[in-house]
Amino acid sequence: MNKFIPVVFWMRAISCLGIVMIHSISITLSNNPNLVKNEWPTYLQVYLMFATPMFVFITEFLTAHKYGDSLKEGFFKKRLMILGIPYVLLNIFWTFSKYDSATFIEFINNFLYVSIRGYSVTYFIVIIFQFYVLHYVFAKYLKNIKPIPMIIGSIIITSIYWAMRLRMQAPDNIFGQIIWGKEGQTIFFGWLTYFLLGYYIGKNYTAFKKAIQKYTVPIIGLLVISVIFVYYTHTSGYNSAIGSKRVDTPIYTTSVILAFFLMSSWFTYVPKFILFISNFSFSIYLMHLIFLNKMTMFSEVVYLDILYKFIVAVFLSICISYLFNLSKYGKYFVGNVNTLTHNKLNKYEKPYKATKETLNSVESSSV
Repeated sequence: MNKFIPVVFWMRAISCLGIVMIHSISITLSNNPNLVKNEWPTYLQVYLMFATPMFVFITEFLTAHKYGDSLKEGFFKKRLMILGIPYVLLNIFWTFSKYDSATFIEFINNFLYVSIRGYSVTYFIVIIFQFYVLHYVFAKYLKNIKPIPMIIGSIIITSIYWAMRLRMQAPDNIFGQIIWGKEGQTIFFGWLTYFLLGYYIGKNYTAFKKAIQKYTVPIIGLLVISVIFVYYTHTSGYNSAIGSKRVDTPIYTTSVILAFFLMSSWFTYVPKFILFISNFSFSIYLMHLIFLNKMTMFSEVVYLDILYKFIVAVFLSICISYLFNLSKYGKYFVGNVNTLTHNKLNKYEKPYKATKETLNSVESSSV
């Protein structure tokens, strides 16, 4: 019998809310130009930068956990429907919202600019589809390679990739235009750590779960070191930009993910609120910026303004996605909303037993 994995709901909910908080802070700070750069909102943003990487990590984790090394027939077709269609439709909306296209050709160019080049919040779906392709092509080889060297190597490669874009001048050729351009932020090299971490933990989850408490001290130590590293790279000016595409994000996100799994080895309960946000997480991620971009200053008190924007964006995203999903076609416009209930999640005395249907429901928004 398959089991629910409680930590997935926590990770998805916290990641989703973290993303909304990051953008809420950005909107507030843009309306408060007199704030000193390193005021507390900026630090909060920096330390929430694990959110998008952890969101895409969940995708590969669940894919490897459920399918192992071979994806079933129809895998890509299903995901093109539940991820690809909302991706196209939302980017059409963003194109109309951002640009005045005089001709159809100009509209197509603007659409490609928004969608393929990563100028909208939907860029994470591009990364997810790259993860699916990587899994399809390389999973049968990865299973024969030791995880630890691969993950450490990927952290180094991913960090070098972001450092290269940050510190090196772009070559004057097509390679430089792609890697150093905006679309370079969505190429899998910058996200490789989260793919490999997801694959190895997902595929070996039973053994990983049994062994993780033995590594409590190293995991906590890594988290502390990575928090200090983030602080140093930010305050020193080496990498002060706000975004998940930072030099310090791969090791920091890895430590946060491991910390989540460690905590879940002791605490498996999923509160109703966490499950509720997890169910709506895909839609919240897709839609929250639509509302945030329309908000003006609510209060001159910074934390009140941030909190107002955060709550309203989450609330409106949930309401709109709920209404759209009353129709069977609504999920293609605003993303699928899971219907897993708290009673069903906790139905069995031995925690989190589930049917294939409910595991599919968990997987469907693993973005």
